Amino acid sequence: MAPRVRQYTGPYERWVFGKKLGRPFSFPAIRDWKSRYFAALMDSPVPLPDVSQVKFRAEPGAPVERVDVRYPPLWKNGQGLSVRPFCFYDPVDAASPEPESLEDWMDMLLELLDQFTEGLDEATGQRKRARYRVNFPINEASWTQDYDPGRAVAGQTPKATAPKAIVAVIDDGIPFANRTYLDGEGKTRVSHCWLQAARTTGPSAVPFGREISNGEIDTLRVEHGRDEAAMYVAAGAIDADLPEVGNYMLRETTHGAHTMAMTAGKAFGTGVDVSQDDIEIVAVQLPNSISWDTSGFGKEMYMLSALHYIFDRATRISEAHGGAELPLVINFSYGWSAGRHDGQSEMDTAMQELLSSRRKLAPTFLVMPSGNIFEDDMHANFQESDFSDDQLSIGWQVQPDDRTSSYVEIWLPEGLDPEGYTFEVTPPRGVSLDAAPSLALRGAPRFPRGDPRNFANLRAGGAVVGQMSVDKNRGTRWRAMVALAPSVPVTMPEGETARWAASGRWTLTLKRTASAARLAPDAYVNIWAQRDDDPSELRTGGRQSYLVDLNRTPRIKPALPEYTQPLTPVRGFGSMNGVANADFVTRVGGYVQSSGHPARYSSAGGLLNTGGAAPVTWGAHVALSGVSDRGTALPGTVSQGVYSGARSILIGTSGAAPQVARCIARALADGLDPMSGLTPQSYTYPNAVKNVQLKARLGNFVTPALWSGER
Repeated sequence: MAPRVRQYTGPYERWVFGKKLGRPFSFPAIRDWKSRYFAALMDSPVPLPDVSQVKFRAEPGAPVERVDVRYPPLWKNGQGLSVRPFCFYDPVDAASPEPESLEDWMDMLLELLDQFTEGLDEATGQRKRARYRVNFPINEASWTQDYDPGRAVAGQTPKATAPKAIVAVIDDGIPFANRTYLDGEGKTRVSHCWLQAARTTGPSAVPFGREISNGEIDTLRVEHGRDEAAMYVAAGAIDADLPEVGNYMLRETTHGAHTMAMTAGKAFGTGVDVSQDDIEIVAVQLPNSISWDTSGFGKEMYMLSALHYIFDRATRISEAHGGAELPLVINFSYGWSAGRHDGQSEMDTAMQELLSSRRKLAPTFLVMPSGNIFEDDMHANFQESDFSDDQLSIGWQVQPDDRTSSYVEIWLPEGLDPEGYTFEVTPPRGVSLDAAPSLALRGAPRFPRGDPRNFANLRAGGAVVGQMSVDKNRGTRWRAMVALAPSVPVTMPEGETARWAASGRWTLTLKRTASAARLAPDAYVNIWAQRDDDPSELRTGGRQSYLVDLNRTPRIKPALPEYTQPLTPVRGFGSMNGVANADFVTRVGGYVQSSGHPARYSSAGGLLNTGGAAPVTWGAHVALSGVSDRGTALPGTVSQGVYSGARSILIGTSGAAPQVARCIARALADGLDPMSGLTPQSYTYPNAVKNVQLKARLGNFVTPALWSGER
């Protein structure tokens, strides 16, 4: 096997998979490390390696073995795309003793793959290599033993009448057995459903998990009658022995149940609704691990595989009815807070490539929420004028009793020469670290390949309580970052001593020399704290950290809804969903139906200070808005739960996005302009600043009312 060179370890990978770093605080599948099956991304325009050629010798003279590498169903076989998902398994090492670090083992496999993904850069004539990102593990019970992406899906039956459009939902807790998805003949409208973490049952057209077809759903209905829980058990959607699945679907409602019903179910609370029989449904249920860790790390392969799967199954449905691609609308009510926010992350790049390619064939929309952190002080924006004595500092308030890791990212503008810039971390008052942590913004010589990067462990009393890092993400933009252990002792692996980071105000500082490059007038430093939610159904124990402007008193939030806000460094403008920044993504904010005002929490795109004039926008912005609260006394939206007849209430822009997806899909099925079911917005206040800020939160259109008829 190739040497352990650690060529692919980014800041999240190093912390999350490091045995002596953040691994004890990670999702159980990583913390306990019971799997040698992993999801990953390949980031390179070089051709996909032939998986049949990925072979190695465990040691000189040993027999040649093959690593099991596979691709999920890739739309158009992944041609013309630069970011593609794959997964892998090392059968030789499966029974070997655990290496000192999980990252060592993964690096061995990725070093091997690297031999098959070298290409020639046409512009420079130089050899280039693929970049890899390792994601969350895959449970061995979910790994398909006989996988063929071209295999026909068992039980899948084309409808007698061709659909006019396809809607798709990516989420957790997908209630495919709910009667709200039956057509007028009592048959399910759910054509394909991929349970990514379910136990595999035999030969399959998906590489892991289980795919359920419309024929199988209808058969389950015949076998179990109205006992929908029994259907979920039989389909593997309820499985107490798999932590990535668990008993989540025994709940009356799930996030996925709410969003799927709003996107594609029958109207709830009223007998009046336009028939949806001419719109077919494709769904993907993500593993619970996606919801457990809200940082954004480890999910990209599952998310991108879900998009490829939906595109591929939409093509199959279209071909079964004549071949021409049908209009496709996908609702993906998910996101995270940190990231580049410039449309150039791996996921943004991948989504843009997919949407751009399919839009050449048929109308295609990916609808995503703007996010729910506008008021949570999780974003800060600094311009050149904010530097004082060539340094810039921000407070990072870490909550007590936080049982999960916390993260904060500082992004320098693309193109800035970081020579002379240094990143420093200061713990809360009264807390001492073993060494004053400081990193120059440059790569370390020990990482000759991959992104330029460097790391330093934060130690207190000899114990690692955090990690600071600098890296040039995707080789184009510098980031400084801190990862902290929980702020309270948690259960540790046997033989390990408990360790935790101090709660309180940490201080993050960028320093620069007098000769270092300045920020251009249109350039800025952006800071985001990562989401650290505590999903009630998973009980992670996370508590949200937030940013503090050290030069101002804390902003007092008004009692009445806040439509605009002063553009102080710590601000809600720029809090946009970190994975919804591709140009072709349809970003949806939330508004209060009774007033038409933005929901207080609804995130927005970035605005720059302009000295009293109307602020200038930067980055991705809200395109349109849907109802996310019925009124100030009736927060949230009403939808359907997991089981037929159950009601669900969800607060957030995740409930606004599916209303937009539903309106667009209905319009496309009727042959109309996709925005024809929405109400155009105009902003004509005398105050130009207010106009810009309101548009940044509401966009150009809003849904006229809750589709369900609820008030």
